[in-house]
Amino acid sequence: MRTVVPVLAALAAAPLAWAQEAKPERVLTVTGTATVYAKPDVARIHYGVRASEGSADAVKDVLTKTNKAIDEAVKKLKLSNLTLTAAPMGMKQAGMNNAAGLAVPVPPGGAPGGAAPGLGNLLGYTSHTATLTNTDPDKLRADVEAFVKAITEAGANTAGEEPKEINLNIFPGQDGSDGPRIVLARSDDSDARADALQQAVKKAVKSAQAISRALSGGEIKVLSVTDSEPEKPATDPSNFFNWMEGLTSAPHTKSNAGEVEVRVKVVVRCSY
Repeated sequence: MRTVVPVLAALAAAPLAWAQEAKPERVLTVTGTATVYAKPDVARIHYGVRASEGSADAVKDVLTKTNKAIDEAVKKLKLSNLTLTAAPMGMKQAGMNNAAGLAVPVPPGGAPGGAAPGLGNLLGYTSHTATLTNTDPDKLRADVEAFVKAITEAGANTAGEEPKEINLNIFPGQDGSDGPRIVLARSDDSDARADALQQAVKKAVKSAQAISRALSGGEIKVLSVTDSEPEKPATDPSNFFNWMEGLTSAPHTKSNAGEVEVRVKVVVRCSY
């Protein structure tokens, strides 16, 4: 009997010990975001020509002559790091009766005799993309400046793509001009992304620690980290005017114009 009592006592204490070990784990889920700016080594320039005339032949003539002038201006630059792509020429029937800003597609072959009665002029457009590469950001910037200057002086007046709205003009052959659009990128942004991920995780853990202290919790332990899709910025900073602003502004400006923005978001689960 002397040996049974200690055994029974140990068995009686076991459920209590087990209950203490099975204490439910408290979990927090927090998010962290970070943005890192890196120097670009790729620039894509989207541009095009838009013309409004009374007939399909007149539209084609304007677009053909303008695009030829642009091609000749680009050749004179002698850029070895340049590749060009172009979409087929497009044409729409546009007029004042289109209150919603829409246009009626022209039948195959266009309307040689002119626009359909009551629909106004024909709107023609071309779309092109130029890709410039250079590991030296300063040289890339100079190439982009020279390219944009050459094509705009030769007649490029849009950012390409099909026009979303019809701009009413007094003089035939002229349409709204929104100019070329520049998109900066890096061929490999893994280093910048890794830096941004580290910053985002640190921010998330710091938030978890603050919440734990407010709840009189214990030490924060990270259980998992998930890479999530960050929210898109409200504006696109990669247009030509912001690029030019970045050329003359001091380093570390608020807009960081002329640099590639690498944004990340992480979801971190922690116990406390």
